This record gives sequence, C-alpha cells and structure tokens, in this order.
Amino acid sequence: MKKHSKWKKVLAGAVTVLCIVFALVTVCYINLKSFTVKKIVTTAGQDVYLMGTFHTDHFDSLSNYSFEEMLNAIKNIDPDVIFIEAREESYKNYGVVDGPVDMCITYCYCQDNGIPVEMVDYWKVDNENYKRNTTSDDRDDHIHQKIMEKLESYNNKKVLVVCGFGHLYPQMNRLLNEGFKKESISNVSKLFKGNGNDFKYPSSICDVWEQRALFYAETYPELIQADETINDEVKAQWPIDEKHEFYDWQMEYCNLFRVNQLYR
Repeated sequence: MKKHSKWKKVLAGAVTVLCIVFALVTVCYINLKSFTVKKIVTTAGQDVYLMGTFHTDHFDSLSNYSFEEMLNAIKNIDPDVIFIEAREESYKNYGVVDGPVDMCITYCYCQDNGIPVEMVDYWKVDNENYKRNTTSDDRDDHIHQKIMEKLESYNNKKVLVVCGFGHLYPQMNRLLNEGFKKESISNVSKLFKGNGNDFKYPSSICDVWEQRALFYAETYPELIQADETINDEVKAQWPIDEKHEFYDWQMEYCNLFRVNQLYR
C-alpha cells in the first residue's frame, strides 16, 4: 500500500508539473506578440523602437501574429520614420523593395501615411560566406552600422526599426552596447489592438510585390549569372526563372492582398 501511495504522489507531482508547463506555454503563446517589440532610448534621449516580424509566417494563423496586428502596432507606436529590412542599393538602382513580404507591406503603409522610410539591410552574393536565406553576425553588424548612421539623420525623431524576428535581439544587444538603455513599454499588448475597422492592406502592395517578384525572378539572377567572379555552385542557387514558376508562386500572395485576406 505504501508503495502504491508513493507512486500516486509521484504521478500527482508529475501531472502538476505538466499542468504548470502547459499553462506557461499557453500564456507565452497568447502573449507571443508582446515579446516582439522593444524600446531603446539613446544617450541623447531619442526613442528607438524595434519590432521583430515573422515574414511569411504572418499568413499562418497558428503564428498568432497577423499582418493586421503588425500594422496596428506600427500605427500605435506612431513613429516619425521607419527603418526596414531591405537593401538601399536595390531600391536606388532598381526601384525595388527587396525585403520580405512584411517589409514590403510596411513600406506601402508608410507610402499611404506619409512616413519616411529608410532601408538598412545588408547581404551580398559571393564565394566566401554566402548562404541563401540565412543571417550571420557579419550581416547584423552591417545592419547595426546602417541603423547608427541613419539615426544621426533623425535627431529627436521617434524611430521604428522593423526587421525579422531573428534580427531583433542581435540588434537590441548591439544598441545596448552603444550605451543606450532599454525601457519597458507599458501595456505592450495594446499596441496590437485596432480601432475595429475592417482590415485593408496598403493600397500599393500588389504593385510593390510584383516589382519584387520580377526582381528575384529575372533581374537579380541575371546579374548573378553574368558575374564572372561568382562560382558555379553559388550561381546554381540563383537560376533565372525562365518558366515563371517563381514569379507565379510569388504573385499568389496578391490574391490575398486584393481581397484583404489575412491567412492562407
């Protein structure tokens, strides 16, 4: 009897632990968005917000973080200028926002609302360290450098940096290493709440997205293939989209944009 009683206590304890873990995981999942926005105050007293986004995972309802909520947060932060994860040289040379879908949506939101946009991403195709769709300390170092340079142009302005979630903490830590201070955001979950109006994507998103689709389907692969300094192994990662498969796949997102559909 004592042995059975002991096992019952062990089992009850295990069940209690599992219930606590489940409750904690549930709370974290429900409040996941609250971990994606940080506030930094520079040594000059300038407010810099960092927002980590989920790229195409925003289209998945299981991510518990929709594009509507992302845009609500941007609106409620009410920045004077927004820095996005896209490369400035691509925009200057080809007129394309070459960042992920959340960056294109953010860019278009800024266009609709008269908010200045700066582009701070960095990556290049070479034979040394290039791996497609990855990040690295070197990339985050360059992004940080660009952020610091552009902050100088916006003294006393509230800045929002929108980047993929994988860059959020590396960029926050680099800013803290500059001597900046982290400041808590009261009721951060309220940032993601809207005013009850029906959701609409920014007006120019299909045009901006098509430019990006064409850039990665044709323009950029053609540049890579013509570059004699790049080896065949790297070039193989950038085939020209002769059958329009990549372009057609990317343009499927416009079916969501046109009807203001949040999830696939």
